[in-house]
Amino acid sequence: MSGLSRAGKLTALASDITAAEVDVGSFAFLGQALVQTTLPHSDPGVSSFERTSGPVSLSIIANPRFGLPYGTVPRLLLTWICTEAVKTKSPMLGLGKSQNEFLRKLGMRTDGRDCQRLRAQAVRLFSSTLSIAYQRHGRFGLKNMLIADQEFGFWDPHRPDDRQLWESRLKLSDDFFRNLTESPVPIDMRVLYALSKSPMAMDIYSWLVYRIFVLRVTQRPSVLIPWQSLKLQFGSDYGDTPRGLLDFKKQFLLRLKDALLFYPEANVSAPATGLLVAASRLRICHTGGARLSSL
Repeated sequence: MSGLSRAGKLTALASDITAAEVDVGSFAFLGQALVQTTLPHSDPGVSSFERTSGPVSLSIIANPRFGLPYGTVPRLLLTWICTEAVKTKSPMLGLGKSQNEFLRKLGMRTDGRDCQRLRAQAVRLFSSTLSIAYQRHGRFGLKNMLIADQEFGFWDPHRPDDRQLWESRLKLSDDFFRNLTESPVPIDMRVLYALSKSPMAMDIYSWLVYRIFVLRVTQRPSVLIPWQSLKLQFGSDYGDTPRGLLDFKKQFLLRLKDALLFYPEANVSAPATGLLVAASRLRICHTGGARLSSL
């Protein structure tokens, strides 16, 4: 595919992926709150960040020494963490006996650049605090939590392929483990890999899978999400001006087009008032025994 444009490569990948059912190795999960409210797409250059989706808001507070996690790597990392937690039903996760082994688990290259990206973003992610707030009909709930409260990391950054006697492990905090496993969203990991050049496209795909599932469960024919609400959820780093909203809408529609390549069954349109999502055929028809909720 080296001679193809980005659009051509995505179209070819989508053709291969949509032609086959999701197999066991590609079946993944992502925490529901992390689907509804997402991480920064690029480095915001601040120590706190907030995104809102309806009654749910996610705030991330960074350790000022390291900064906030952003981009593709923490999304792949969180998806792997959630998938392992759901499948093993354990907060203690094995990362592998070498850094390169773990990079392969995330679908990343084992060159020096990706080693550095993984290490830098993992430090940012695991040193941050998440705050999930819920407010509807006068009810208010708040949960502050760390992602991990214990990590055993024995990898030598200068010898990433060396295998250690003991496997490196990560222990999720009890609160984060419960949040992930109570209502995870099933997704296709192959699609996240294919869309990994664009964090926004990754977010839109995961969210679309979730929204269509909720429509089917609640037996609603469709939902219209205003552009301003979508901007709060996916593009809070755009300016709070008419121009900022216009720039967000343009970028969102481009990345939505990418995501829809991998979910052609999704019935979605974009009138002037917002994004209209209609009940459609489910791309992933089973949840691996996990229970989903609509919050």
